[in-house]
Amino acid sequence: MGVVCPASEVPGHVLTPLPGGDTHFERDSLVCWDEEGCLIAPERNRSKVEPVRDLDAGCLLVPGLVDVHVHLPQVRVRGRFQEALLPWLQEHIWPEEERFSAPGYREQVVDEFRTGLLRAGTTTAMVYGAPQANSAEAVLEGLSPLRAKGGDVLMDQNGPEDLLRGAENALEEAATHVQVYGERYALTPRFAPSCSLGLLEGCGRLLSGTTARLQTHLAENKDEVAWVHDLFPQARSYTALYADCGLLGPRSVFGHCIHVDDEDLGLLSRSGSWVAHCPTSNVALGSGRMPIERLLGAGVSVALATDVGAGPDLSMLDVMRSYLEVHRGFLSPDPGQALALASLAGAQSLGEGNRLGALVPGRQADLVALRIPGGLRRGESGKDALWRLLSEFRGRYEDAVAGVWIAGVRVSV
Repeated sequence: MGVVCPASEVPGHVLTPLPGGDTHFERDSLVCWDEEGCLIAPERNRSKVEPVRDLDAGCLLVPGLVDVHVHLPQVRVRGRFQEALLPWLQEHIWPEEERFSAPGYREQVVDEFRTGLLRAGTTTAMVYGAPQANSAEAVLEGLSPLRAKGGDVLMDQNGPEDLLRGAENALEEAATHVQVYGERYALTPRFAPSCSLGLLEGCGRLLSGTTARLQTHLAENKDEVAWVHDLFPQARSYTALYADCGLLGPRSVFGHCIHVDDEDLGLLSRSGSWVAHCPTSNVALGSGRMPIERLLGAGVSVALATDVGAGPDLSMLDVMRSYLEVHRGFLSPDPGQALALASLAGAQSLGEGNRLGALVPGRQADLVALRIPGGLRRGESGKDALWRLLSEFRGRYEDAVAGVWIAGVRVSV
């Protein structure tokens, strides 16, 4: 971020996923960092740090939350649900993305989006821009200090004329963005129905030949899956189409993946691709429950996401609550696992798994202080306290966020 910050510490009860897969909890502890915003052990240089004096020491301290699938230009139309995905796109999303082309309007939306994510405790995000090429700048420059990756949406068919770009032009502009932003830029073909085969194949060539990342939607809705079959009958499946075009791999994040078969899961797993699981969005649009037990059983890598604007709220806490609720009875999710999927797994999906996502020495001091309803109880575990927060907190989850830090710099509340 280019900001040198004074060494500091935050008191509280630390709950963090660990890179090895476990969860660590420590009551009445500290999170400390050095002058460059790098986490250090509390015992180190204690005489030189300045504690945060306006924060309740009874907060639950967790890593900065990571949203791996969220739409910047849709933040003002969240909550406007339809019975199905495609009518919702036509009636609400595409008109709003057309409005995003106006510079003054875009600036307002960017400001609201950045503020909303930070207030919700999200410190890193994989962001969809709009179909205009210059929305890449809105994502990758306008959202600082949020750690953002993403890009402009690419679509050359089956959408409003004002949102379409020819495949050749779109790919040339994407290649220029890769030169400027490197691995922060994500090729963003909206979804297969809005992309010609040439555009999808061109994205595959750029993905393999550059450091770019990739994000798109996959098998969110049954009507969408049927449409893909009609448009691309040569492909065995929706997932196979993306595989044939060279889009699968460890730098790719596929939103939803609800309606997939065992062969699809094998493709995703063997390629090291990531799936963005969006439970609040899936409920809102009636897309169905993602069979996460099948994905995890097949070795597919999964992280959580809001999918605003289909998702109703920018809060990853809301997503964690929904995750625990919708999968009850299908697997045994616990709050520690939900936290890991909303922090460390998200960081890993964005290529930041060695730098972000856990409160351990050597990583960046991205953290969130959360108010526990009634405070931590005697003998209560960190996971139980987190579950109480998710299930009992009254009001908007943003009000549970007492402080947010990125690289040791307080950025919200």
